[in-house]
Amino acid sequence: MRAALVLPVCIALLAALSGCSDDSTPAARPLSIAAFKDKAAAAIITGSDLKAEPGFGSKVDVTAPDSLNTFSLRLDEAYAAYKRDPAKLDELLKKFAEDADTRLAHGNADTSLRDVRDVVLPVLKPQTAFRRLSDQPAVTPFPGKLRIAYAVQKTDSFMLVTPADLERWQQSVADIHRLALANLLRETRREQPLRCEEKLCGWASGDGYDAARLVVPELRAAIVRKIGPAVYAVPRESVYVALPIKLADRIKGRVEHDFVTAPNPVSRDLFVERGGELVVLAQ
Repeated sequence: MRAALVLPVCIALLAALSGCSDDSTPAARPLSIAAFKDKAAAAIITGSDLKAEPGFGSKVDVTAPDSLNTFSLRLDEAYAAYKRDPAKLDELLKKFAEDADTRLAHGNADTSLRDVRDVVLPVLKPQTAFRRLSDQPAVTPFPGKLRIAYAVQKTDSFMLVTPADLERWQQSVADIHRLALANLLRETRREQPLRCEEKLCGWASGDGYDAARLVVPELRAAIVRKIGPAVYAVPRESVYVALPIKLADRIKGRVEHDFVTAPNPVSRDLFVERGGELVVLAQ
């Protein structure tokens, strides 16, 4: 009987000395960066009314249902902190969600005019696009029930300029309008040359500012030099086309189709220039 009792005791002692354990449950593996990114996006969605989805690389893309502003938050620091101490996962995700709320609420509040001078660009949208925004942007009226807003476009963010921003920068809407058009003209000449095929000219670069190029007089002048007095159309955010005025009837149907089917429609109208100003072409 004594020998029978000694053997299990020896086996237990050997297991203790060799670091063995009776717990057969495997240790949980640390989350990959992709899995952590999914959890971070979910934490933002469940912790606020923001929309979030995994972005490129180690980023999460964030927006809000009552805002046109978008931005990306990097996960590098949060993920590194998680790898050092996986037990803090919930705490880190909560803070990440709070950072997203704070970033959206701040908008351009932490920027100076010097910070944004070279990255303010015009945005052309229908008036209805601004109706339900929680923070109304500074705008300039445009023919056809459109509005020109102004965005601070950085690598990881798109933030509309508000009246509060203008007051802080000591700028008028006219000041920021001139600055934004000059920036878009410079960027277009450098990155997006005018494309023409037979009598059809315009831009469809998909950079988010194709429709806004209609607002820039120098770009309209470039079209006129190619095809003469023109009729212009911006049915969707990613399309700006022009034809000679006499051919206006040829694009009415296409413009209407593009406007109705576009995810980001702008206008079903055709525009012409009168005395240096754009007006809606009478149908």
